[in-house]
Amino acid sequence: MPRPKKNRALESVASLYSSFAKSFNQLLSLLVPGDWSRATLHDIVNTDERQDELIKTYIDSEIAKMNTTGVTAALIAGVISGSFSWYNTDNTTWPTKAAWYSGLVLSIASVASSAIHTAAFLRMKCDRHVTKRFKTTLARGQDREGLWKPHALIPYVLGGPTLHLKLAVLAFLLGLFYELWQAANANLAWHNDDLKIAFIVTLVGAFVVVNYVFSVRTLVHHSIHTKKEKKEGPSA
Repeated sequence: MPRPKKNRALESVASLYSSFAKSFNQLLSLLVPGDWSRATLHDIVNTDERQDELIKTYIDSEIAKMNTTGVTAALIAGVISGSFSWYNTDNTTWPTKAAWYSGLVLSIASVASSAIHTAAFLRMKCDRHVTKRFKTTLARGQDREGLWKPHALIPYVLGGPTLHLKLAVLAFLLGLFYELWQAANANLAWHNDDLKIAFIVTLVGAFVVVNYVFSVRTLVHHSIHTKKEKKEGPSA
C-alpha cells in the first residue's frame, strides 16, 4: 500500500535536514573538534581505572595546548600588524582593512583566552581534590545511571582559543586574496603582473586548504570513529 504524500514529504524534509546537519557538523569540526573533545571527557570522568592519573594527564595536555595556541596567536597578531606597514597600505581597500583588523582582534582574543584557560587549569591542578573539581567544573552532573555528563558547550569553551586563532588566520587570508584580486581586476589581460600574482597565490592557497582539510579529517574524524567502534564493539 503506497504511503501518503504527506508522510513522504515529511520524510524528505527530515532527510534533507539530517544531511544539512551532518554537513554543518563536519564543517564545524574543521574549526572546533566538538564530538572528539566531549567523547574524551565522557570517557575520562566515567572510567574506574586510573581516573586521577588520566585527569591530571588531560589537564597537562590542555595547558600545553593553550600555551602553544597563545604563542601562535601572538605570532599571527605580529604578522597582521606588520602587514599595515607595507608600502602600499594607504591604497588598500576597506574590505581588506576590515578583514585584517578583525583578524588582529581575533588573534588578541586567542592570546587572552589561552592565558585565562591556562590559569584556570593550573589552579585546578593544584587543588587538593582535583578529580572532584574537574568533574564539577566540566560536567553538568550525573544521570540516572550515575554517569557524569560533560556540558554540551564544553568543546566550544575549551576550543575557543583555537577557534579564535583559526578565524584570525582565515580573516587575514581572505583580506589578502581580496586585495590581490582587486588589483588584478583592473586589467584581466595575462600580461598583467597583478593577475599572474593573484592566480599563483590562489593556486597555493587552494593547495593549502586541501591539505588542511585532509589532515583535520584524517586526525579528528579517524579518532571519533575509533572511539565509536570501541563503544559499539566488533560487529558479528
